Amino acid sequence: MRSKPIVAALAIATMMIITSCTSTKIAEENEPPAESMPKVKVGLYLDDGCKGNGPWQWARLLAYSPQLELTFLDGKDIRDGKLAGLQLLLCPGGGGAKQIAAMKPEGFALVRKFVEEGGSYLGICAGSYNAMNRSGRFAFLPYDYIQGAHGKLADLAIDFNEEGAKMLGITPGRHIARYHGGNIMRPTEPTGKGESQVLAVFKSSVGNYDAPPYNFLDTPAVVFGQYGKGKVLVSSFHPESYESTHDIALGYIYALTGVKPVPVYPKKDKHPLHVGFFALGCVGPRPGYEMLALDREPAFDVDIFTLHEINVGSLRHYDVVVVPDGDENSFKTYLEKEFYKEQFKKFLERGGRIVASGNGSKYLPPHENIQVIPVGEPFSKAVGK
Repeated sequence: MRSKPIVAALAIATMMIITSCTSTKIAEENEPPAESMPKVKVGLYLDDGCKGNGPWQWARLLAYSPQLELTFLDGKDIRDGKLAGLQLLLCPGGGGAKQIAAMKPEGFALVRKFVEEGGSYLGICAGSYNAMNRSGRFAFLPYDYIQGAHGKLADLAIDFNEEGAKMLGITPGRHIARYHGGNIMRPTEPTGKGESQVLAVFKSSVGNYDAPPYNFLDTPAVVFGQYGKGKVLVSSFHPESYESTHDIALGYIYALTGVKPVPVYPKKDKHPLHVGFFALGCVGPRPGYEMLALDREPAFDVDIFTLHEINVGSLRHYDVVVVPDGDENSFKTYLEKEFYKEQFKKFLERGGRIVASGNGSKYLPPHENIQVIPVGEPFSKAVGK
């Protein structure tokens, strides 16, 4: 039988090991890993046609990944040659034709040249439409979208095949992901620039607003290919929108660059303010910087939201809502609707506060709990009052 001193010593040693492991885990969760390799340089395109929840969720995922060096780009940046030195260009959701229009013909040509000479392109929803093989699009892949086949916002079943899952470093088979109007693809004649393969297919469908569903079953949801010396990956759905599908979003980066990002999120206070960042009208790099500046503050727990989140009652979870300057037509179109007016009014009457700037302040109901700040002034001071 062991003596009591030996048992006590073993207990102490065990506790030391447990404590050491716990401390290591906390450090791993809150501190960036040691950097032994050069960072992958990623450009996130933010301009007209980049709206909604997705672009700002991508900004957060990419900005907090120590393996990546993130640059925000608008159409002028591309025309000014700022694709040089980047390894990956990501075009997020919104409106595909508007994205290309903002690049203008010079930027359009430079993006094609960037990929043909070895850069990678990741297109999500609108960015995926732009990679299709038709006039006015980049024609990176031998696929085109079926006119009118897209559907409204829904959570859909996506099946990744074994090879696709291996390329992304994820589990093969069924995943449920956010879809919102993404292209439904059909194969075309080869573009003559390289090979392509389907990594995942739809296993459920949804109709467009006030329209019956087109049958998405087994149509491509994710396609990977080669264009010249560059790699291209397009996704008809939004893996960046939910934490449950972030492994897919990060897997896209891995498939295109060989580096799997591991985001390290900012530490938060024990009882942070719950801040809703309203991304409805956001356009261009400035909202991305504004959101990240707020999110890096330990005192604020930031959630990015749009109309869908209002529809399901998310406003009741926020202490403060930030409404940044953006596309006036978006605010006018939706915030003048009685339903959204009423939701913001209820939020304010419950004691919630709104900090707004520019066009973001024009269509809110008048209330003493709304503070308007100049466009470009940091939100953090006003939010923290």
